[in-house]
Amino acid sequence: MIRSLATAALASAFLLGAAAHADPPSTKENKKPAVQLPMGALDTKDWLKAPTTAMEPGELDRLIAAQLSKANVKPAPLTADELFLRRVSIDLTGKLPMPADVKEFLDDKGADKRVKLIDKLLASDEFAKHWGLYWRTVISTRTTDFKANFGVRQFEKWLTAEIKANRSWGSITREILTATGPVKTDEPDKNGPAYFLASRFGMDAPVELAAETSRIFLGIQIQCAQCHDHPSDVWKRQQFHEFTAYFARVRARPIREKDNPRLLGTDVVSAPFGEHSMPGKDGPKPKKGFGGGGTPLHPKFLDGKGPGPRLDDMKRRKALADSIVSKDNPWFAAAFVNRVWGELMGQSFYQPIDDLGPMKEAVMPEVIARLSASFRGTDYDMRQLFRAILTSETYQRQIRPGEAPEEHLLFAGRNPVRMDANTLWHVLNDTLGQIGGPRPGPGGPGFGGPFGRFAGLEGQFKQEFAFDPSTKAEDVEGSVSQALLLMNNPQFNAKIRATGTNLLARVLSTYTEDDEALRVVYLRALARTPTQREVDRCRSHIASVNNRAEAFEDILWALINSTEYQMRR
Repeated sequence: MIRSLATAALASAFLLGAAAHADPPSTKENKKPAVQLPMGALDTKDWLKAPTTAMEPGELDRLIAAQLSKANVKPAPLTADELFLRRVSIDLTGKLPMPADVKEFLDDKGADKRVKLIDKLLASDEFAKHWGLYWRTVISTRTTDFKANFGVRQFEKWLTAEIKANRSWGSITREILTATGPVKTDEPDKNGPAYFLASRFGMDAPVELAAETSRIFLGIQIQCAQCHDHPSDVWKRQQFHEFTAYFARVRARPIREKDNPRLLGTDVVSAPFGEHSMPGKDGPKPKKGFGGGGTPLHPKFLDGKGPGPRLDDMKRRKALADSIVSKDNPWFAAAFVNRVWGELMGQSFYQPIDDLGPMKEAVMPEVIARLSASFRGTDYDMRQLFRAILTSETYQRQIRPGEAPEEHLLFAGRNPVRMDANTLWHVLNDTLGQIGGPRPGPGGPGFGGPFGRFAGLEGQFKQEFAFDPSTKAEDVEGSVSQALLLMNNPQFNAKIRATGTNLLARVLSTYTEDDEALRVVYLRALARTPTQREVDRCRSHIASVNNRAEAFEDILWALINSTEYQMRR
């Protein structure tokens, strides 16, 4: 059902006006700092000077305020309760609060209600599921071989269980890097942590594993030093290949049925021998005395220290995990803090979010140094870090869009960003009810084998709206095909119709007064009540259509296709 021109006009009004609704627009002088905030680079000694004690209440805000004062930037006011509830619910659980949740939160007059809500969400199963899915996406997005799909479900399930149990990020990282054994589609509850090592195959597997390990767990793009010394940081070509040597003996082997080529999964095994060799600068040409493969190297961490030669695969990987999660290595904590901060604030200290390093400059380097040191001091307790950020006034401020997408807001306000595909899909289902029915498969709804997540409307939607979670927020843009899918898909429009047990049918039969029905529709779609301007606009549209059900269908359709609906703000 393609909506009418009248609906398109109504939607245009929402699209133009909704994004500005939630928070009063900031003044131009507050958007553009009179003095640009100095940026700086930190080396290892600088990081390790910061105190590792837990962040005190208000400390984070004081650190940010001091930096904003230097830049002559006034921070935005705190956002309203309704908008805070939607923000923190989506950020922590990937789900919308229901109208009853909104009422309960607004009715609570306690001064500590935001803190209580944060603690409740952090303890929920939905928090573990949402962030388990997030990290699965971070780690799986850049795989290049179709066989990497085996085990991704097990990996997500394992990550969810680890986060639910509040296991430390250090413990999770260690298990990922030291995992071994099979990952099979017919064993959905087994060996999830082996997915990362099982997702790279062939001769280039050690190089890919080294590059991704450094990027994900250290925030360092050391792959830029694979063929030559890093052009914009301290890393040397030999350092990259010494780091790669940690993975020289790990192998990912396909598992097949006996006498049948069908793939069942992947097995992570240790080879009894083998070393990584650094090719000559002109390519991997045979060199006399090296067996035809370049210069063999023993494992060394980025600080130049190594576990020694002739170690077997498992001892090498355990040594690598020890070096990565060591309290003397600041990059591990900084990489996690920078990524989580960027997700919650819409902009990170270091941009891109996974490109840190001794020569890279950060916005407010002293602040990320303190947050990272605190994270190390808590033995990488993820919930404590989330709580320190979420309970700050810095996180709870109004949105403040920049004059240009790439303008850094200096954390004076929240930067609105697009929802990722998984979150937007969940939010649509929260608003409209389950879209589409479950599909058969050994893994339950939406599975249908190792590649089943690409099937049906859900798969089509997630493929269309997907983006790498490490992409800069300003580089994530909507497309015509995304807009058309959301506007005109028959299954979405069928859920919008005021028929049967659909949302609108229930609302319109329960609330005979248009203003009350409108209030419920807004609460269900945007988790807030409409402004008077929006009420007036909708009343006018209802009167012009002269068909209550059709007019409300138009309104709900317009809300779902609005900028406000599709943004984390």
